[in-house]
Amino acid sequence: MTMRITGLSSGMDIDSMVKTLMKAEQGKRDKLVKQQTSITWKQEAYRDVATSLVDFRNNKMSKYNTMSSLTAKKAEVTGNTAAVSITSANSVASGTMSVKVDNVATAARNVYATSADPLAYDASNPGQYITVNGKRVDIVAGDTTDTVIARINADKDINATVMYANGRLSITNNKTGNQSGTDSGGNPIDKNAVITGLGTADAAYHVDGVDANYSVNGLSFTSQSNNVTVNGVSLLLKSATGTGGDSVISSTVDVDKIVDTIKSFISDYNAILDQVNGKLNEPLYRDYQPLTQEEQDAMSDKQAELWETKAKSGLLGNDSILSSMVTSMRTAMVTGFDLGGGKSISIQSIGISTGKWTDYGKLVIEDEDKLRQAITEDPDSIAKLFNGSGGNASDPASTSSGLVTKLSSTVLTALQGMTDKAGTSSYSTDKNGSFIASSMLSEQLRTIAKQISDQDALLQRKEDQYYKQFSAMETAMNRYSSQASAFSNYA
Repeated sequence: MTMRITGLSSGMDIDSMVKTLMKAEQGKRDKLVKQQTSITWKQEAYRDVATSLVDFRNNKMSKYNTMSSLTAKKAEVTGNTAAVSITSANSVASGTMSVKVDNVATAARNVYATSADPLAYDASNPGQYITVNGKRVDIVAGDTTDTVIARINADKDINATVMYANGRLSITNNKTGNQSGTDSGGNPIDKNAVITGLGTADAAYHVDGVDANYSVNGLSFTSQSNNVTVNGVSLLLKSATGTGGDSVISSTVDVDKIVDTIKSFISDYNAILDQVNGKLNEPLYRDYQPLTQEEQDAMSDKQAELWETKAKSGLLGNDSILSSMVTSMRTAMVTGFDLGGGKSISIQSIGISTGKWTDYGKLVIEDEDKLRQAITEDPDSIAKLFNGSGGNASDPASTSSGLVTKLSSTVLTALQGMTDKAGTSSYSTDKNGSFIASSMLSEQLRTIAKQISDQDALLQRKEDQYYKQFSAMETAMNRYSSQASAFSNYA
Protein backbone atom coordinates (compact mmCIF):
# COMPACT_ATOMS: atom_id res chain seq x y z
CA MET A 1 0.00 0.00 0.00
CA THR A 2 1.19 3.51 -0.76
CA MET A 3 2.61 5.40 2.24
CA ARG A 4 0.30 8.32 3.02
CA ILE A 5 1.59 11.79 4.04
CA THR A 6 -1.25 14.07 5.05
CA GLY A 7 -0.55 17.79 4.60
CA LEU A 8 2.53 18.28 6.76
CA SER A 9 4.01 20.85 4.38
CA SER A 10 0.96 22.17 2.55
CA GLY A 11 -1.29 22.37 5.58
CA MET A 12 -4.15 20.96 3.47
CA ASP A 13 -6.60 18.27 4.72
CA ILE A 14 -5.43 15.59 2.30
CA ASP A 15 -7.74 12.87 3.71
CA SER A 16 -10.84 15.02 3.11
CA MET A 17 -9.68 15.90 -0.37
CA VAL A 18 -9.07 12.25 -1.26
CA LYS A 19 -12.45 11.30 0.21
CA THR A 20 -14.14 13.93 -1.96
CA LEU A 21 -12.30 12.72 -5.06
CA MET A 22 -13.19 9.08 -4.26
CA LYS A 23 -16.86 9.95 -3.82
CA ALA A 24 -17.00 10.81 -7.51
CA GLU A 25 -15.40 7.45 -8.31
CA GLN A 26 -17.78 5.56 -5.96
CA GLY A 27 -20.89 6.06 -8.10
CA LYS A 28 -20.43 2.99 -10.28
CA ARG A 29 -19.94 0.72 -7.27
CA ASP A 30 -22.99 2.17 -5.53
CA LYS A 31 -25.06 1.48 -8.63
CA LEU A 32 -23.91 -2.15 -8.63
CA VAL A 33 -24.72 -2.55 -4.93
CA LYS A 34 -28.21 -1.13 -5.46
CA GLN A 35 -28.73 -3.48 -8.38
CA GLN A 36 -27.54 -6.38 -6.22
CA THR A 37 -29.94 -5.42 -3.42
CA SER A 38 -32.87 -5.06 -5.82
CA ILE A 39 -32.30 -8.54 -7.28
CA THR A 40 -32.00 -10.02 -3.79
CA TRP A 41 -35.30 -8.42 -2.82
CA LYS A 42 -36.87 -9.77 -6.00
CA GLN A 43 -35.73 -13.30 -5.16
CA GLU A 44 -37.22 -12.93 -1.70
CA ALA A 45 -40.50 -11.63 -3.18
CA TYR A 46 -40.65 -14.67 -5.47
CA ARG A 47 -39.96 -16.95 -2.50
CA ASP A 48 -42.83 -15.43 -0.50
CA VAL A 49 -45.21 -16.17 -3.37
CA ALA A 50 -43.71 -19.59 -4.08
CA THR A 51 -44.10 -20.81 -0.50
CA SER A 52 -47.76 -19.74 -0.54
CA LEU A 53 -48.31 -21.53 -3.86
CA VAL A 54 -46.66 -24.72 -2.54
CA ASP A 55 -48.94 -24.61 0.50
CA PHE A 56 -51.95 -23.93 -1.74
CA ARG A 57 -51.12 -26.85 -4.04
CA ASN A 58 -49.77 -29.47 -1.64
CA ASN A 59 -51.87 -28.78 1.43
CA LYS A 60 -55.03 -26.90 0.56
CA MET A 61 -55.84 -28.33 -2.89
CA SER A 62 -54.89 -31.88 -1.89
CA LYS A 63 -57.72 -32.01 0.65
CA TYR A 64 -60.20 -31.39 -2.18
CA ASN A 65 -58.57 -33.84 -4.55
CA THR A 66 -60.58 -36.82 -3.33
CA MET A 67 -64.07 -37.81 -4.31
CA SER A 68 -65.08 -38.25 -0.64
CA SER A 69 -64.46 -34.59 0.20
CA LEU A 70 -67.23 -33.54 -2.19
CA THR A 71 -69.56 -36.55 -1.98
CA ALA A 72 -70.12 -36.54 1.77
CA LYS A 73 -72.98 -38.63 3.09
CA LYS A 74 -74.83 -38.57 6.37
CA ALA A 75 -76.90 -41.27 7.99
CA GLU A 76 -79.49 -41.40 10.72
CA VAL A 77 -81.00 -44.19 12.77
CA THR A 78 -84.70 -44.56 13.48
CA GLY A 79 -86.70 -47.30 15.12
CA ASN A 80 -84.69 -49.07 17.81
CA THR A 81 -82.07 -46.41 18.63
CA ALA A 82 -80.97 -48.25 21.78
CA ALA A 83 -79.52 -51.21 19.87
CA VAL A 84 -77.49 -49.40 17.20
CA SER A 85 -75.84 -46.00 16.75
CA ILE A 86 -74.02 -44.45 13.79
CA THR A 87 -70.39 -43.37 14.11
CA SER A 88 -69.79 -42.17 10.52
CA ALA A 89 -70.89 -42.49 6.92
CA ASN A 90 -68.55 -42.34 3.93
CA SER A 91 -69.17 -41.37 0.33
CA VAL A 92 -70.37 -44.83 -0.75
CA ALA A 93 -73.14 -44.95 1.85
CA SER A 94 -76.57 -45.16 0.27
CA GLY A 95 -80.08 -46.42 0.72
CA THR A 96 -81.85 -47.86 3.74
CA MET A 97 -80.77 -50.73 5.98
CA SER A 98 -82.74 -52.66 8.58
CA VAL A 99 -80.41 -53.90 11.35
CA LYS A 100 -81.21 -56.59 13.92
CA VAL A 101 -78.68 -57.40 16.68
CA ASP A 102 -78.87 -60.93 18.09
CA ASN A 103 -76.02 -60.36 20.54
CA VAL A 104 -73.17 -57.88 20.96
CA ALA A 105 -69.52 -58.89 21.14
CA THR A 106 -68.11 -59.25 24.64
CA ALA A 107 -64.57 -59.36 26.01
CA ALA A 108 -63.49 -62.48 27.88
CA ARG A 109 -62.86 -62.10 31.61
CA ASN A 110 -61.76 -64.35 34.46
CA VAL A 111 -61.13 -63.78 38.16
CA TYR A 112 -58.74 -65.83 40.31
CA ALA A 113 -58.72 -66.12 44.09
CA THR A 114 -55.10 -65.76 45.20
CA SER A 115 -52.86 -65.34 48.18
CA ALA A 116 -51.45 -61.97 49.14
CA ASP A 117 -48.95 -60.63 46.58
CA PRO A 118 -49.53 -63.65 44.28
CA LEU A 119 -47.06 -62.72 41.52
CA ALA A 120 -44.14 -61.75 43.76
CA TYR A 121 -40.78 -63.49 43.21
CA ASP A 122 -40.26 -66.55 45.42
CA ALA A 123 -36.55 -67.38 45.93
CA SER A 124 -37.48 -70.97 46.82
CA ASN A 125 -39.12 -71.41 43.41
CA PRO A 126 -36.50 -70.59 40.74
CA GLY A 127 -37.79 -70.56 37.19
CA GLN A 128 -41.16 -69.30 38.39
CA TYR A 129 -43.55 -68.18 35.62
CA ILE A 130 -47.19 -67.91 34.59
CA THR A 131 -48.81 -68.12 31.16
CA VAL A 132 -51.15 -65.31 30.15
CA ASN A 133 -53.30 -65.77 27.07
CA GLY A 134 -50.83 -68.38 25.87
CA LYS A 135 -47.70 -66.27 26.41
CA ARG A 136 -45.12 -67.13 29.08
CA VAL A 137 -44.35 -64.41 31.61
CA ASP A 138 -41.28 -65.08 33.77
CA ILE A 139 -41.19 -63.86 37.37
CA VAL A 140 -37.65 -62.86 38.24
CA ALA A 141 -35.74 -61.65 41.26
CA GLY A 142 -37.07 -58.33 42.53
CA ASP A 143 -40.51 -58.75 40.95
CA THR A 144 -43.62 -57.82 42.88
CA THR A 145 -47.21 -58.38 41.86
CA ASP A 146 -47.39 -54.75 40.71
CA THR A 147 -44.27 -54.99 38.47
CA VAL A 148 -45.45 -58.24 36.86
CA ILE A 149 -48.92 -56.81 36.24
CA ALA A 150 -47.39 -53.68 34.69
CA ARG A 151 -45.32 -55.89 32.36
CA ILE A 152 -48.37 -57.93 31.36
CA ASN A 153 -50.51 -54.86 30.67
CA ALA A 154 -47.80 -53.29 28.50
CA ASP A 155 -47.37 -56.40 26.35
CA LYS A 156 -49.32 -55.95 23.10
CA ASP A 157 -49.07 -59.68 22.31
CA ILE A 158 -50.98 -60.52 25.47
CA ASN A 159 -53.54 -57.80 24.75
CA ALA A 160 -55.24 -57.90 28.14
CA THR A 161 -55.68 -55.86 31.30
CA VAL A 162 -54.80 -57.47 34.62
CA MET A 163 -55.79 -56.01 38.02
CA TYR A 164 -55.24 -57.15 41.60
CA ALA A 165 -57.08 -56.20 44.81
CA ASN A 166 -57.95 -57.87 48.10
CA GLY A 167 -56.60 -61.28 47.22
CA ARG A 168 -58.36 -61.47 43.86
CA LEU A 169 -56.71 -61.08 40.44
CA SER A 170 -58.77 -60.35 37.31
CA ILE A 171 -57.85 -60.50 33.62
CA THR A 172 -59.98 -58.94 30.88
CA ASN A 173 -59.17 -59.08 27.18
CA ASN A 174 -58.65 -55.68 25.54
CA LYS A 175 -60.48 -56.91 22.44
CA THR A 176 -64.02 -58.17 22.30
CA GLY A 177 -64.98 -61.41 20.59
CA ASN A 178 -63.52 -64.88 20.63
CA GLN A 179 -59.79 -64.22 20.50
CA SER A 180 -58.55 -67.83 20.71
CA GLY A 181 -56.49 -69.03 17.78
CA THR A 182 -53.33 -70.90 16.80
CA ASP A 183 -49.64 -70.11 16.85
CA SER A 184 -47.29 -70.20 13.84
CA GLY A 185 -46.98 -73.96 14.26
CA GLY A 186 -50.73 -74.46 14.15
CA ASN A 187 -50.99 -75.18 17.87
CA PRO A 188 -54.07 -73.86 19.65
CA ILE A 189 -53.62 -70.77 21.82
CA ASP A 190 -56.31 -69.79 24.29
CA LYS A 191 -56.52 -66.00 24.29
CA ASN A 192 -59.80 -65.83 26.14
CA ALA A 193 -58.44 -64.16 29.30
CA VAL A 194 -56.76 -67.21 30.78
CA ILE A 195 -53.88 -67.26 33.26
CA THR A 196 -52.31 -70.65 34.00
CA GLY A 197 -50.29 -71.07 37.13
CA LEU A 198 -52.82 -69.44 39.46
CA GLY A 199 -55.27 -72.35 39.86
CA THR A 200 -58.86 -72.44 38.65
CA ALA A 201 -60.80 -69.32 37.79
CA ASP A 202 -63.93 -68.42 39.76
CA ALA A 203 -66.83 -69.53 37.53
CA ALA A 204 -69.14 -66.95 39.08
CA TYR A 205 -67.16 -64.12 37.49
CA HIS A 206 -66.38 -65.76 34.15
CA VAL A 207 -67.40 -63.98 30.95
CA ASP A 208 -66.98 -65.64 27.56
CA GLY A 209 -65.42 -63.70 24.74
CA VAL A 210 -68.07 -64.01 22.03
CA ASP A 211 -68.49 -62.52 18.59
CA ALA A 212 -71.32 -60.18 17.72
CA ASN A 213 -74.12 -61.67 15.64
CA TYR A 214 -76.33 -59.36 13.66
CA SER A 215 -78.26 -59.16 10.41
CA VAL A 216 -78.71 -56.38 7.84
CA ASN A 217 -81.64 -56.53 5.43
CA GLY A 218 -81.97 -60.24 6.16
CA LEU A 219 -78.27 -61.11 5.68
CA SER A 220 -76.42 -62.54 8.70
CA PHE A 221 -72.99 -61.30 9.85
CA THR A 222 -70.57 -61.97 12.68
CA SER A 223 -67.84 -59.68 14.05
CA GLN A 224 -65.31 -59.81 16.86
CA SER A 225 -65.91 -56.07 17.37
CA ASN A 226 -69.07 -54.11 18.01
CA ASN A 227 -67.78 -51.47 15.60
CA VAL A 228 -68.85 -52.63 12.15
CA THR A 229 -69.14 -51.02 8.72
CA VAL A 230 -71.95 -52.00 6.37
CA ASN A 231 -72.61 -50.40 2.98
CA GLY A 232 -70.40 -47.40 3.79
CA VAL A 233 -71.95 -46.71 7.19
CA SER A 234 -69.97 -47.31 10.40
CA LEU A 235 -72.17 -48.64 13.20
CA LEU A 236 -71.78 -49.33 16.90
CA LEU A 237 -73.74 -52.36 18.07
CA LYS A 238 -74.85 -51.40 21.59
CA SER A 239 -77.30 -54.10 22.68
CA ALA A 240 -79.44 -56.96 21.46
CA THR A 241 -82.51 -55.85 19.54
CA GLY A 242 -84.87 -57.83 21.75
CA THR A 243 -88.48 -56.74 21.52
CA GLY A 244 -87.63 -53.18 20.52
CA GLY A 245 -87.80 -53.88 16.80
CA ASP A 246 -85.15 -53.39 14.13
CA SER A 247 -82.92 -50.32 13.84
CA VAL A 248 -83.40 -48.53 10.49
CA ILE A 249 -80.39 -46.78 8.97
CA SER A 250 -81.03 -44.20 6.22
CA SER A 251 -78.20 -42.60 4.18
CA THR A 252 -78.50 -39.31 2.31
CA VAL A 253 -76.22 -36.74 0.72
CA ASP A 254 -74.76 -34.39 3.34
CA VAL A 255 -75.55 -31.16 1.50
CA ASP A 256 -74.35 -28.92 4.34
CA LYS A 257 -70.93 -30.58 4.47
CA ILE A 258 -70.46 -30.42 0.69
CA VAL A 259 -71.47 -26.73 0.63
CA ASP A 260 -69.00 -26.04 3.42
CA THR A 261 -66.29 -27.86 1.44
CA ILE A 262 -67.01 -25.76 -1.67
CA LYS A 263 -66.97 -22.59 0.43
CA SER A 264 -63.60 -23.61 1.85
CA PHE A 265 -62.30 -24.23 -1.69
CA ILE A 266 -63.49 -20.79 -2.79
CA SER A 267 -61.87 -19.17 0.25
CA ASP A 268 -58.51 -20.86 -0.43
CA TYR A 269 -58.69 -20.02 -4.15
CA ASN A 270 -59.58 -16.38 -3.53
CA ALA A 271 -56.84 -15.97 -0.92
CA ILE A 272 -54.06 -17.13 -3.25
CA LEU A 273 -55.50 -15.16 -6.18
CA ASP A 274 -55.68 -12.07 -3.99
CA GLN A 275 -52.04 -12.45 -2.91
CA VAL A 276 -50.73 -12.93 -6.45
CA ASN A 277 -52.86 -10.15 -7.93
CA GLY A 278 -51.63 -7.91 -5.13
CA LYS A 279 -48.04 -8.49 -6.27
CA LEU A 280 -48.91 -8.05 -9.94
CA ASN A 281 -50.72 -4.76 -9.33
CA GLU A 282 -48.40 -3.36 -6.67
CA PRO A 283 -47.27 0.19 -7.55
CA LEU A 284 -43.69 0.67 -8.71
CA TYR A 285 -41.84 3.74 -7.39
CA ARG A 286 -38.98 4.20 -9.84
CA ASP A 287 -37.50 7.11 -7.91
CA TYR A 288 -37.03 4.91 -4.83
CA GLN A 289 -33.96 2.77 -5.29
CA PRO A 290 -32.23 0.72 -2.57
CA LEU A 291 -30.23 2.89 -0.18
CA THR A 292 -26.50 2.71 0.30
CA GLN A 293 -25.22 2.58 3.86
CA GLU A 294 -24.18 6.22 3.62
CA GLU A 295 -27.67 7.21 2.44
CA GLN A 296 -29.28 5.23 5.29
CA ASP A 297 -27.01 6.90 7.83
CA ALA A 298 -28.23 10.28 6.63
CA MET A 299 -31.86 9.35 7.41
CA SER A 300 -33.78 8.54 10.57
CA ASP A 301 -34.76 4.90 11.12
CA LYS A 302 -38.40 5.68 10.24
CA GLN A 303 -37.42 7.52 7.06
CA ALA A 304 -35.19 4.65 5.98
CA GLU A 305 -37.97 2.13 6.69
CA LEU A 306 -40.55 4.05 4.65
CA TRP A 307 -38.05 4.49 1.82
CA GLU A 308 -37.26 0.76 1.75
CA THR A 309 -40.98 -0.12 1.71
CA LYS A 310 -41.45 1.93 -1.45
CA ALA A 311 -38.21 0.62 -2.94
CA LYS A 312 -39.47 -2.97 -2.51
CA SER A 313 -42.90 -2.20 -3.97
CA GLY A 314 -43.72 -3.40 -7.49
CA LEU A 315 -40.79 -5.82 -7.86
CA LEU A 316 -43.15 -8.46 -9.29
CA GLY A 317 -45.47 -6.03 -11.05
CA ASN A 318 -46.82 -7.53 -14.30
CA ASP A 319 -44.48 -10.51 -13.86
CA SER A 320 -44.96 -12.84 -16.84
CA ILE A 321 -44.85 -16.08 -14.81
CA LEU A 322 -47.47 -14.94 -12.31
CA SER A 323 -49.60 -13.19 -14.94
CA SER A 324 -49.72 -16.36 -17.01
CA MET A 325 -50.63 -18.42 -13.95
CA VAL A 326 -53.51 -16.10 -12.99
CA THR A 327 -54.84 -16.15 -16.55
CA SER A 328 -54.77 -19.96 -16.57
CA MET A 329 -56.45 -20.14 -13.16
CA ARG A 330 -59.25 -17.87 -14.28
CA THR A 331 -59.67 -19.81 -17.53
CA ALA A 332 -59.89 -23.07 -15.59
CA MET A 333 -62.62 -21.65 -13.37
CA VAL A 334 -64.93 -20.70 -16.23
CA THR A 335 -64.35 -23.87 -18.27
CA GLY A 336 -66.95 -26.56 -17.65
CA PHE A 337 -66.53 -30.32 -17.26
CA ASP A 338 -67.81 -32.67 -19.97
CA LEU A 339 -70.04 -35.29 -18.30
CA GLY A 340 -70.57 -37.16 -21.56
CA GLY A 341 -73.81 -37.77 -23.42
CA GLY A 342 -74.02 -34.14 -24.39
CA LYS A 343 -74.10 -32.98 -20.75
CA SER A 344 -71.69 -30.67 -19.00
CA ILE A 345 -71.38 -28.82 -15.71
CA SER A 346 -69.69 -25.54 -14.75
CA ILE A 347 -69.45 -23.32 -11.70
CA GLN A 348 -71.85 -20.90 -13.37
CA SER A 349 -74.47 -23.64 -13.72
CA ILE A 350 -74.43 -24.30 -9.96
CA GLY A 351 -74.71 -20.70 -8.78
CA ILE A 352 -71.03 -19.64 -8.57
CA SER A 353 -69.59 -16.69 -10.52
CA THR A 354 -66.25 -14.92 -10.91
CA GLY A 355 -67.66 -11.71 -9.42
CA LYS A 356 -67.10 -8.17 -10.66
CA TRP A 357 -64.19 -7.33 -12.93
CA THR A 358 -62.68 -5.30 -10.08
CA ASP A 359 -62.39 -8.56 -8.08
CA TYR A 360 -59.84 -9.89 -10.60
CA GLY A 361 -61.50 -13.30 -10.94
CA LYS A 362 -62.32 -14.09 -7.31
CA LEU A 363 -65.16 -16.59 -6.92
CA VAL A 364 -68.52 -15.71 -5.38
CA ILE A 365 -71.49 -17.92 -4.50
CA GLU A 366 -74.30 -15.84 -5.98
CA ASP A 367 -77.10 -18.36 -5.53
CA GLU A 368 -76.61 -20.79 -2.64
CA ASP A 369 -80.08 -22.30 -3.11
CA LYS A 370 -79.11 -23.21 -6.67
CA LEU A 371 -75.88 -24.76 -5.42
CA ARG A 372 -77.70 -26.81 -2.80
CA GLN A 373 -80.24 -28.02 -5.32
CA ALA A 374 -77.48 -29.10 -7.72
CA ILE A 375 -75.76 -31.04 -4.93
CA THR A 376 -78.99 -32.74 -3.88
CA GLU A 377 -79.92 -33.75 -7.42
CA ASP A 378 -76.52 -34.84 -8.73
CA PRO A 379 -73.65 -34.91 -6.20
CA ASP A 380 -71.50 -37.11 -8.46
CA SER A 381 -71.41 -34.43 -11.17
CA ILE A 382 -70.44 -31.81 -8.59
CA ALA A 383 -67.53 -34.03 -7.53
CA LYS A 384 -66.43 -34.51 -11.14
CA LEU A 385 -66.48 -30.74 -11.76
CA PHE A 386 -63.91 -30.33 -9.00
CA ASN A 387 -62.04 -33.66 -9.00
CA GLY A 388 -62.58 -35.18 -12.41
CA SER A 389 -59.48 -36.50 -14.15
CA GLY A 390 -58.65 -37.12 -17.76
CA GLY A 391 -57.51 -35.22 -20.81
CA ASN A 392 -54.65 -32.74 -20.60
CA ALA A 393 -54.62 -31.41 -17.03
CA SER A 394 -52.04 -28.76 -18.00
CA ASP A 395 -54.60 -27.19 -20.35
CA PRO A 396 -56.79 -24.86 -18.26
CA ALA A 397 -59.45 -24.98 -20.97
CA SER A 398 -59.69 -28.77 -20.85
CA THR A 399 -63.24 -30.06 -20.34
CA SER A 400 -61.97 -33.49 -19.27
CA SER A 401 -60.16 -32.39 -16.11
CA GLY A 402 -61.65 -31.08 -12.88
CA LEU A 403 -60.93 -27.69 -11.35
CA VAL A 404 -58.59 -28.97 -8.64
CA THR A 405 -56.58 -31.04 -11.12
CA LYS A 406 -56.14 -28.09 -13.50
CA LEU A 407 -55.28 -25.69 -10.69
CA SER A 408 -52.64 -28.04 -9.32
CA SER A 409 -51.06 -28.38 -12.77
CA THR A 410 -51.20 -24.61 -13.41
CA VAL A 411 -49.58 -23.77 -10.06
CA LEU A 412 -46.86 -26.39 -10.55
CA THR A 413 -45.99 -24.85 -13.94
CA ALA A 414 -45.65 -21.43 -12.29
CA LEU A 415 -43.54 -22.87 -9.47
CA GLN A 416 -41.19 -24.50 -11.96
CA GLY A 417 -40.92 -21.19 -13.83
CA MET A 418 -39.97 -19.38 -10.61
CA THR A 419 -37.45 -22.11 -9.82
CA ASP A 420 -35.71 -21.51 -13.13
CA LYS A 421 -35.83 -17.74 -12.82
CA ALA A 422 -35.39 -17.04 -9.10
CA GLY A 423 -34.14 -20.32 -7.64
CA THR A 424 -37.16 -20.84 -5.38
CA SER A 425 -38.31 -24.31 -4.34
CA SER A 426 -41.28 -26.00 -6.03
CA TYR A 427 -41.93 -28.16 -2.96
CA SER A 428 -40.92 -26.32 0.23
CA THR A 429 -42.87 -23.83 2.34
CA ASP A 430 -39.74 -22.64 4.17
CA LYS A 431 -39.68 -18.85 3.84
CA ASN A 432 -35.99 -18.86 4.79
CA GLY A 433 -34.98 -21.58 2.33
CA SER A 434 -31.89 -21.08 0.20
CA PHE A 435 -32.09 -20.28 -3.50
CA ILE A 436 -30.98 -22.66 -6.23
CA ALA A 437 -27.59 -21.48 -7.49
CA SER A 438 -28.27 -22.28 -11.15
CA SER A 439 -31.26 -19.94 -11.45
CA MET A 440 -31.13 -16.85 -13.65
CA LEU A 441 -31.25 -14.36 -10.76
CA SER A 442 -28.66 -16.31 -8.76
CA GLU A 443 -26.31 -16.17 -11.72
CA GLN A 444 -26.93 -12.44 -12.08
CA LEU A 445 -26.02 -11.96 -8.43
CA ARG A 446 -22.78 -13.89 -8.89
CA THR A 447 -21.89 -11.70 -11.86
CA ILE A 448 -22.64 -8.51 -9.93
CA ALA A 449 -20.67 -9.73 -6.91
CA LYS A 450 -17.67 -10.25 -9.19
CA GLN A 451 -18.12 -6.76 -10.66
CA ILE A 452 -18.30 -5.24 -7.17
CA SER A 453 -15.12 -7.06 -6.21
CA ASP A 454 -13.37 -5.76 -9.33
CA GLN A 455 -14.67 -2.27 -8.63
CA ASP A 456 -13.36 -2.43 -5.04
CA ALA A 457 -9.91 -3.30 -6.37
CA LEU A 458 -10.10 -0.44 -8.87
CA LEU A 459 -11.18 2.04 -6.19
CA GLN A 460 -8.34 0.93 -3.96
CA ARG A 461 -5.88 1.59 -6.76
CA LYS A 462 -7.47 5.00 -7.41
CA GLU A 463 -7.24 5.94 -3.75
CA ASP A 464 -3.61 4.84 -3.58
CA GLN A 465 -2.91 6.86 -6.72
CA TYR A 466 -4.43 10.03 -5.22
CA TYR A 467 -2.44 9.66 -2.02
CA LYS A 468 0.70 9.03 -4.08
CA GLN A 469 0.11 12.22 -6.05
CA PHE A 470 -0.49 14.28 -2.92
CA SER A 471 2.56 12.69 -1.31
CA ALA A 472 4.64 13.78 -4.29
CA MET A 473 3.24 17.26 -3.96
CA GLU A 474 4.07 17.33 -0.26
CA THR A 475 7.60 16.10 -0.98
CA ALA A 476 8.10 18.78 -3.66
CA MET A 477 6.76 21.52 -1.44
CA ASN A 478 8.97 20.36 1.40
CA ARG A 479 12.03 20.42 -0.93
CA TYR A 480 11.09 23.93 -2.16
CA SER A 481 10.69 25.11 1.41
CA SER A 482 14.13 23.77 2.33
CA GLN A 483 15.74 25.40 -0.71
CA ALA A 484 14.07 28.73 0.00
CA SER A 485 15.28 28.64 3.56
CA ALA A 486 18.84 27.92 2.39
CA PHE A 487 18.78 30.82 -0.07
CA SER A 488 17.56 33.18 2.60
CA ASN A 489 20.48 32.26 4.80
CA TYR A 490 22.93 33.35 2.06
CA ALA A 491 21.23 36.66 1.56
